[in-house]
Amino acid sequence: MDTLLHLMESYGYVSLFVAMAAENANIPVPSEVILGFAGFLISQHVFTFWTAFFIACAGGIAGSVISYGLGLYGGRPLLLKYGKYIFFNEKKFALAERLFAKYGGIAVVVGRCLPGIRTFISFPAGVARYPFGKFVFFSVIGTIPWTLLLVWAGSLLGSHWHNLVQYNHLFVLIVVLLCLAAGVIFLIKRGLPPAWSRFLYAHRYSLSLAVFSAVIFFSFLGAFPLTDPDEPVYGETAREMLAAKDWLSPRIFGMFWYDKPPLFYWLEMLSYRLFGISDLTSRLPGACMAFATVLYVYYRGKKIFNPAIAYTSAMILASSLGFWYIGHAAITDTALVFTLTVALLGFYEKQYYRAYIFCGLAVLAKGPIGYAFPALIVLLYLLTMRRLRQLREMKLFSGILLALLVGLPWYVLMYHTHGDAFLQTFIGYHNITRFAAPEHPGRNSVFFFIPVLAVGLLPWSAGLIPALVQLRKRAGVYRDALYFCVLWAAFIFIFFSLSKTQLVTYIAPMFPPCALLLGWFFRDRFDAGKRSLSTILSALLPGLLLLGANAFPLHGADVVFRPALHVIATLLGSTLLLAALLWLRPARAKAAFALTVCGMLALALAVNGLLMPPLATTLTSAPLARYVRPPAQPGTEIYIEKFLHPGVTFYSGVYGKEWKTPADLPLSAIQRQPQRVYIVLRKTTWRTLCRTRNEAARFRIVQETATQLIVTNH
Repeated sequence: MDTLLHLMESYGYVSLFVAMAAENANIPVPSEVILGFAGFLISQHVFTFWTAFFIACAGGIAGSVISYGLGLYGGRPLLLKYGKYIFFNEKKFALAERLFAKYGGIAVVVGRCLPGIRTFISFPAGVARYPFGKFVFFSVIGTIPWTLLLVWAGSLLGSHWHNLVQYNHLFVLIVVLLCLAAGVIFLIKRGLPPAWSRFLYAHRYSLSLAVFSAVIFFSFLGAFPLTDPDEPVYGETAREMLAAKDWLSPRIFGMFWYDKPPLFYWLEMLSYRLFGISDLTSRLPGACMAFATVLYVYYRGKKIFNPAIAYTSAMILASSLGFWYIGHAAITDTALVFTLTVALLGFYEKQYYRAYIFCGLAVLAKGPIGYAFPALIVLLYLLTMRRLRQLREMKLFSGILLALLVGLPWYVLMYHTHGDAFLQTFIGYHNITRFAAPEHPGRNSVFFFIPVLAVGLLPWSAGLIPALVQLRKRAGVYRDALYFCVLWAAFIFIFFSLSKTQLVTYIAPMFPPCALLLGWFFRDRFDAGKRSLSTILSALLPGLLLLGANAFPLHGADVVFRPALHVIATLLGSTLLLAALLWLRPARAKAAFALTVCGMLALALAVNGLLMPPLATTLTSAPLARYVRPPAQPGTEIYIEKFLHPGVTFYSGVYGKEWKTPADLPLSAIQRQPQRVYIVLRKTTWRTLCRTRNEAARFRIVQETATQLIVTNH
């Protein structure tokens, strides 16, 4: 393989043509290597993009013709002469010719897009005497997208072009999923047993939703390490609780801590116990909670609205940028979203005991808001709708008792075990103080969550304001349910907008009610055969801005994010623009919806499978942590910056001493110590230390990654 790359670098386009011809003439040379390296040469200004693309296509077609000829003039006579020994006869030839005559075009196009298969697909076409003109035409159709994609990706990745080889399974997965979908459609059209047909048709919404949600939430959960600082905090807490066999008290760095209730930790501990401790098992509980939330919104939405609205809403929820993010991360928010969704929909449907049970679970997921949010939202709804008499039906005494029985025992046991320290830290600081005073001064604003919501609901956020306008004009039989969703979302938005501590994931419980509102709006427009010009225009603007983001300059350490920025901006922007243009014709509204869903699926797979793994050295502590363990001999001191502490400890098992700001680090005392001391920190912090602390010049760097360092005093 090194020889091939050397030839391409030395002989240029001629080697590119020969290599692509060989790859398509039954010689298994990976096109990911050839075209990825060609893309790298484009990034180095050795090749030009379109010249490399056309020469690669020409080489691929030339190799395909050679392979076709080998099948026609070599493979067929051999099979005719010796095929009887492998039970291959004239009847089998006739069958192969009929199949290629009917489906050969599809086979050639799809085969050209599948790594491995593309190398050999031309040979059986020649054996089956598929018409040469059609073969060349379909080979060209199948060659162009694969070649264009790999050359473009290689040019974007530049020196990281090897990732195309490592993660080409991403594209294979997408193609396999599309082929499976096409196969199901084909079988349905060809005719299935009546019982199968009835089952598939009756469950078409739920089956397609389950498959889509499973792919978008569970794919590539372990493809890259836990990202700093939040994911490893929860993973390390669950790991230490499991190691201590303590299912009561959260602990981290060998000490008890009272940041969050235990529900998500329990789920992670179960995941670790069943499948071992890994990146995948750390993220598995969050993905399960997101998957369950989507299916629950669908099944309850069928009762509250109708199956079509429920399906549209659930698809919108699963494919929303913000919900997909929290569903693929090892953070506690999905547990709160799921429990609050079940509780609030239970109250609306008058399934009160179910609602009270999940209020108790919400308290175990996030704290007192598990009781407060459902109570205040339902009370606000009853006041607004003038239905306070409904309180008499809500089994308040037994229901509140049930909620307390579910959620309160852990708090009682924690107080009994840890006393006032638990109450003052968990209730006093993490619930009251953080609401009343900013944890990060200068970063809070009453307008903070407006852009967060707009981005979190992408690519559907363009429909939010038109949906509210439509609700005022014409809501029909669903007015009551829609107003409940609006009050639910608005309460959470206003509550956290008034909070002094604000994080982007705080408004995650808004996603289910917003998805139900958007699902009703889009379905109403589809069924009425009407377009929404305001929605179309609202989608065109961010689509254009996203495409324009490709020209956004990145400097210094941020250059590493350029490939990710290009892919995300291009995929998301193109999805918004194409969907908006399709919806200009109302007859194509459902096609626009399908395109948007598929675009988000492609984006999710590309980010998780292709873009995030190369950024592991930038966004995670895992690569650095392997260097922390060897120096951590008995008696060795290690100082770890707070931002990196959870990740370093999760991957190395070393606790170290935590420090938060450069002023907290006793550089002079460390420098004077006779034994070797290690300091783990970010490069940005190191540059600050070098500017502000003269002692930093006496330390030397022993290990580094793209964004982190280990320095020592000797």
